[in-house]
Amino acid sequence: MAVLPLAAMVFLWLVINAGEADRLENYILDEQTYDQLMSERQECDGLLLKGLVFGGEDLFYDRMSHTFYYSVPEGDKQGYNPVVSLREMGEEIKFAIYEERITDELIQNGRKMACMAYDDTNYEPYTLVVTTLPVMSIEAAGYMSDDDVEMEMTLFDNRADVGVRVWQSKGTIARRGRTTRSYEKTGYKLVLSDKLSLLGMRRDDDWVLYAGYNDQEKIRNVFSCNLWKNSCAKNNSFGIDNGVEYRYAELLINGMYEGLYALGYRIDDKQMRVDAAADNGCVYKKVNFYSEFPITLTEEGTVPDYEISSRLVSKEQEQEKWQALYDFYDGLWQHRDDDSWLMDSIDIDNSIDMHLFLNLVQGVDNVDGPLIKNMYITAKKTGQGKVRYLYTPWDLDITWGNSWLFEAHNYTIPYDLAPEDQVIWESGSLYQLLCNENREIMERYRRRYQELRAGVWSDQAILEQLDEYEAQIFDSGAYVREQERWTGGSYVAAKTRLSDFKRYALARLAAMDRSFE
Repeated sequence: MAVLPLAAMVFLWLVINAGEADRLENYILDEQTYDQLMSERQECDGLLLKGLVFGGEDLFYDRMSHTFYYSVPEGDKQGYNPVVSLREMGEEIKFAIYEERITDELIQNGRKMACMAYDDTNYEPYTLVVTTLPVMSIEAAGYMSDDDVEMEMTLFDNRADVGVRVWQSKGTIARRGRTTRSYEKTGYKLVLSDKLSLLGMRRDDDWVLYAGYNDQEKIRNVFSCNLWKNSCAKNNSFGIDNGVEYRYAELLINGMYEGLYALGYRIDDKQMRVDAAADNGCVYKKVNFYSEFPITLTEEGTVPDYEISSRLVSKEQEQEKWQALYDFYDGLWQHRDDDSWLMDSIDIDNSIDMHLFLNLVQGVDNVDGPLIKNMYITAKKTGQGKVRYLYTPWDLDITWGNSWLFEAHNYTIPYDLAPEDQVIWESGSLYQLLCNENREIMERYRRRYQELRAGVWSDQAILEQLDEYEAQIFDSGAYVREQERWTGGSYVAAKTRLSDFKRYALARLAAMDRSFE
């Protein structure tokens, strides 16, 4: 009886301290000891270590630079001092880290940790990179091109309180983008074999990886798309979520580090609740600047510089959808003085939000006076069988002061616009209603701006969002690694972080207020 309490205490101690001897801090050696171990052994390559495991999870490995990538789980008190285990090639393999511990300062500066595996006669040098972002690894069966290539994707989700840390799926990968395809760092589209909810986003099999090569702060497209989704996407009479979102992650492809990416998805039929078989609507994409006034049809019966994004059931249905888009713009031209027709042709709340939003972000690659580009236009049938049109912004990298120029570095001029520069969408049903001085529309327009500025577009709300993105981009060390990996990209000095962008955003909001006054 007297022994039982002692035995219980010993058992409790063992439970609490299980694995303590294998924690990272116990593998750290001082410079003299580390160098002596190396000097007494011969360097080898690929003979000792199959893999490195932190906290029970295999680390992703860059085979080109012999670098392991460790994504620290959010909220894990021992995340900076995880349990370490080895996947050895032989027996009696040991591991050592050169002097340094994992700290916030080490992560933010993108500093790499030297480490090695060794036995009695050999050692293998490695590098360890620590990030606070999720990490994705793709093993593709061939060269990256515009054509689909078979691949296998693994994603480590380091977010706090997630049920599943590691997501895996086979599928295909291909390059994506238009102008951005000419960059040395390109975006990709992924089609997975399984529908997965990656990084907490919608459950899907169709994903995009956004590269952000030409954006000096790597913020514009992600921030703008997420801002639309969180402030305007659900403000429509159909009750649909009319927006996309992105989450940052670091990417490896075929054992090579590829940098900072944003994982997201595209506008499609399921997002817009369009069903070709039910013939309840159609999703169009505007891909080039083109004036719809007056509207024209090509010899093939299509509307110039539009694409149909919906999956249609027949060639006849495709022709019907092209004709419907033509009829919408032709009707807008014919009824430009008929406020009732104009109001019934669109979802008013959505159009007001789109008009305000594109001006706020200065979407000069989306709007050029009466010309529009880089947006989705969705025809949706109402319960009464009428068709109304919804707008969704897309490809928002040339925003918040940046402008596009063919001769410029990466086709982009940073902060070419002043905060006072307004980008007004001067076409479509809503603009015509404003030109007609429709008092109801003008009042709804004014009230909506005040509502947004008092809430999700307030200075405080915007800065809070930017603080979160700043931590993800810069505190993770990903910005430094991105700059090292892609020297030809667009950048600011890493130490300035998002300070310039924050100042510009606040100045832009103030300029919008003055414009409304």
